[in-house]
Amino acid sequence: MTIFSFDRMTDVSKICVLHLNQIGDLIFSLPLLKALREFCPRAEIHSVVRPHLRELLLDSSYVNRAVERQRGIMNDLRLLSDIRRTQYDLVISLSDSPSCLMIAGLSGAKGRVGFRHFPWDAGLNMKEVREGYHSWHNDLKLLKRLNIPVAQMDYVGLFTLRERKDTEGSMESWWSRIGDHFVVLAPGTSVRRGMKAWEEKKFGKLIVLLKKTYGFTSVLVGDGKDREGNERVIEEAKQRDRDGEMDSIVNLAGKTNLADLCQLLKRASLFVGVDSGIMHLASSLDIPVVGIFGPTDPSQVGPQNKRSVVVQQKEMECVPCDLKGCKERRCLTGLDVQEVFDACKQLLVNTPVALDGPARNTSKAL
Repeated sequence: MTIFSFDRMTDVSKICVLHLNQIGDLIFSLPLLKALREFCPRAEIHSVVRPHLRELLLDSSYVNRAVERQRGIMNDLRLLSDIRRTQYDLVISLSDSPSCLMIAGLSGAKGRVGFRHFPWDAGLNMKEVREGYHSWHNDLKLLKRLNIPVAQMDYVGLFTLRERKDTEGSMESWWSRIGDHFVVLAPGTSVRRGMKAWEEKKFGKLIVLLKKTYGFTSVLVGDGKDREGNERVIEEAKQRDRDGEMDSIVNLAGKTNLADLCQLLKRASLFVGVDSGIMHLASSLDIPVVGIFGPTDPSQVGPQNKRSVVVQQKEMECVPCDLKGCKERRCLTGLDVQEVFDACKQLLVNTPVALDGPARNTSKAL
């Protein structure tokens, strides 16, 4: 039962949202932020995020302020002190981590909302049960409990980040090498999510097919830790290069900031990647997306734009396994390059600009 209620929109003048730590999680929270803004148009809405995510909210019309949350107990105590001093009416924790739940519970806000995680949720006066992954489906449950109308059921078109030419790591020096006819690939996963990775040799084969069929330059992205893996993918492609066409592959892992990455994605003809935050960023920008899925459930965490195709072995009884872990990973090792390439072709048929490249016989490409 709800222990508190807001009778009118004017009852809420200050809202604080505690976010999760990953890009994809923040993208999934955009419909919630939009709903809060439309329900409380005059309210001050503050989002508390890790430093690397703050840039994603700088130009958002849904948030008045993006507050950095540094790691460490002392920083959490300082953050809690700032939140109590600000005197929010409503604090929502989208994270069920002990630290976020304790900050929300001790915030002093009239409404303290989040997900159950005993005993850390003791200070909340409205709790929901998280089901499955961190995703929009769970955020939606919080909005319904708060009786806040849902303005949009997906994140497509909700992300805004203006191009900043003066940012460090500017793309200006890369455009001449990349050209106008390119695809973006994101093979990498976080260390804790290595089960979601597709084989590097298969990404290499896919790069060759995309080049020989459509003339695409491939641009590989990710953070610094993905750079070596991307280089191995490039080497796989070059080993299958009989015509000397693979020298144009670009590895931008660790070379771009988020503004650069968005600029790159907006100009791409296609995105191909595993289940990751970059995939959701591409989907939110509404470019054609091919999502490669193994143990995770695309019905919960798949790309949300209509110009997207998910490739997954649905006939396996253990799929999805919710990342419970196995040694064989047949859900991904059994996923063939041709299946992913067919998904690319399915999207490119409806993208005329992508077909400007040389269409050729690919029977000897691999």
